[in-house]
Amino acid sequence: MENNWTINQTKELFVLVNKAIESGKGLKSAFAQMAESSSRSVNSVRNYYYSQLKMFELVPSLASDLGITVVKCSREQFELFSQEEIDELIRKILIGKANGVSVRGTIASMSDSNKQALRLQNKYRSMVAHHKSVVTAIMNDLAAKGIKHYNPYTKQVEDGTTKSGLSKLNEYISKLDESQMGDFLSLLGKLM
Repeated sequence: MENNWTINQTKELFVLVNKAIESGKGLKSAFAQMAESSSRSVNSVRNYYYSQLKMFELVPSLASDLGITVVKCSREQFELFSQEEIDELIRKILIGKANGVSVRGTIASMSDSNKQALRLQNKYRSMVAHHKSVVTAIMNDLAAKGIKHYNPYTKQVEDGTTKSGLSKLNEYISKLDESQMGDFLSLLGKLM
C-alpha cells in the first residue's frame, strides 16, 4: 500500500488517539488499531502521528480547519546528549571493544536501566553510522594518547602505534631515492 495518508485516515488516527487518552490507554493501542485498519506498520503510524501533531502545534488552525481535535497529552521530555556525554560514550565503547567487551556489555556497565541502555546503544550506533568525523576524531585522540581502541569502520583493534595505509605509503615514498621515485611514479601512472 502507498504511504500517502488521506484526510479521513488522519482524522481516524486522531480520533483513535483521543479515545485511547480518554480511556487511559497508551497511544500504542491507537497506533496498533490504525496500523491494522490501514495496513501500515505501527512504527509508520506512530511516526506519521507525531509529524502531524508537530504540524498542528505549529499551525493550530490547520487541525480545526480539517475538523481534527488535538488532545494534549503528557509526553516524556526528549533528553538531548551533550557533546561531552557523546564523546565519553564513544570512548568507553571503543576502548571496551578493544579489550573484548561487547558494545552491549560496555553500555550495561554505564546504564541504570534497560531504557537508558537502549538510548545509549541507539546513540552510539547513530554516531558510527552518521557522524564518522566525530568518531574518527575520538579515535585519533585515543591513538595519539597510545590507548588501544576498536575501529568500527575497519573492524580492527588499533593501539596508536599501528600506521594507516596512507601513513605507510608516505613513509615508503619518503625513503625512495630519485631513480626509485621515477620508477614508482611510472608504475603509478600505469595503474591509473
